[in-house]
Amino acid sequence: MKKLVLILALTSILVPQANAQGIMKRMMANLYGGPKIEANVSNFFFSDIPGLESKMKIGGSAGGFIGLRMSEHFAIQEDILVHYKVSGLEQNGIKGDFEYLGAELTFYAVGSWKLYNGGHLSVGAGPFAGYGLSAKYKVDGKETDLYEKDGNGNTPLTPLNIGAALTVGYEFKCDLQINASYKLGIMNMLDSYKTNASMRPGTLSVGIGYRFGK
Repeated sequence: MKKLVLILALTSILVPQANAQGIMKRMMANLYGGPKIEANVSNFFFSDIPGLESKMKIGGSAGGFIGLRMSEHFAIQEDILVHYKVSGLEQNGIKGDFEYLGAELTFYAVGSWKLYNGGHLSVGAGPFAGYGLSAKYKVDGKETDLYEKDGNGNTPLTPLNIGAALTVGYEFKCDLQINASYKLGIMNMLDSYKTNASMRPGTLSVGIGYRFGK
């Protein structure tokens, strides 16, 4: 009887551990990731700010991605990027540049399909969250820090931004990728004037990446 109890006790301990190890091995086998660089163009959508226009200018992004393949055609992927963005602003004939540096996390639900030539087409959608490290407005040789607090502790802009993202990509048989994405902020970036107006960013990116893993 004591031997039977001991065997049952060991089984109750070892079997769950073996199952957990098996699950972890399968997960690790389905992980993938790699580096990514992008060129981007960005602008803003305004409301209740008469005469202010935004024009797209070129910036760049760099970082990487990591994903977990759930099935042959579906994966969960996270992009981790640092962005440098430039947008032209014009109001009443006065032109300036908005320059932004920030970090961003994007979570995609990705569907992928193998094509006849051996490459893969992928389409993804999901939310993103970004945090600005620097935001400056430059006009006529003068520079304004848009994250600098005034006497009341308010800033012209808030560094936090959240929104929705769409991406489409193609992966060659050599695991090299080309990707395009569009991200639209749904959070008002204005801080001091957010009760009277709104400012939401839009970013279009095209880049290349390389995938390691399955």
